[in-house]
Amino acid sequence: MNKFLPNIWSIFLLLVLGFLTIVGVVAQIASNPSLDSWTWRQLVMLVVGMIVYFSFSFVGFYYLIARMKKRGIGWDAEGIYVDFSNHKIYWYEIEDIYRMNYPGIGKATVISTSVEYGQDIKQRLDKWKSTVSGYSFDIFWLSVQQSKVMHEQLLHEFEKRKKGNATA
Repeated sequence: MNKFLPNIWSIFLLLVLGFLTIVGVVAQIASNPSLDSWTWRQLVMLVVGMIVYFSFSFVGFYYLIARMKKRGIGWDAEGIYVDFSNHKIYWYEIEDIYRMNYPGIGKATVISTSVEYGQDIKQRLDKWKSTVSGYSFDIFWLSVQQSKVMHEQLLHEFEKRKKGNATA
C-alpha cells in the first residue's frame, strides 16, 4: 500500500501564515494597549486575527503530526483512507472517483459514495468527529505530496476493483 503523506510545503506555509498572523495581532495590541480607545474595526480585526491564527496553526500542526506518525492517504484490500486520521471508506461503498477543480483552492480528488451506504458511513465517521460530511469526500491536492500520482494510482485501483466486481 502506498501512503501519500501531507505535503511538507503546505505544513510550512500554514505554520508561517499562522505565526505571521499572531505577530500582527500582538503588534496591534502593542500599538494601542489601552482597550478604552479601540474602535470596533480594531476589535473585529483582533478577533478575526485570532481565529485565522488558530485555524492555520491547527491545520498546520494536524498535518505535521500526521506526517510524523506516517499517516497518509492510501488504500488496501478493504478500502481507502480518506484523511490523515485514518478514516476508511470501503470499496463497495464507493460509486465513483474523479478529479474536480475548485476555483481559488485548486484540484481535488473526489470520492463519491452510494446513497444507500451514506447513513452507515456517516454513523461510522461521526463517532470520531470527522470533518468529512455528505456523500462525497474531497482530497485536496494542495495538502498531499505527489498528488497527481496519488490520483492516477487511486483511479487505476478503483477501475481494477470495479471490473473485478462486474465480472464476479
